Amino acid sequence: MYKSGCIYVRVFPLFHKLVYSNGAWKGLCETCLDSAQKTYLSINKDELSCRRNKCVLCGKKGRVYPVEVQIPNFSKGIVKKQVNACTNCLDSINETYIRFKREQIESSACEHGHEHVHEH
Repeated sequence: MYKSGCIYVRVFPLFHKLVYSNGAWKGLCETCLDSAQKTYLSINKDELSCRRNKCVLCGKKGRVYPVEVQIPNFSKGIVKKQVNACTNCLDSINETYIRFKREQIESSACEHGHEHVHEH
């Protein structure tokens, strides 16, 4: 799901489980998605994070990992900030990242006339 520069990541908000049982969408720009993907790739799934805080995406309190995001600021331009993301949200980010990059490659191939035609 992509709209106006936002790439939507499916998260499961802690306080809205009954209302959004299938999850909710949080928008990230491509730069922040790339940064979150780097965090996802850098964490060791066998080791627990020693950081305990609240995930900015789902609101869950517990073990989180730092993700650098860029926040637009009218007076300062772009402000870089570290936010916390839990492993569940990082897993969703990874899925979204893979899907987004695949769609970028496919649309790029179509624009350059290299689309694949499958005969039935």
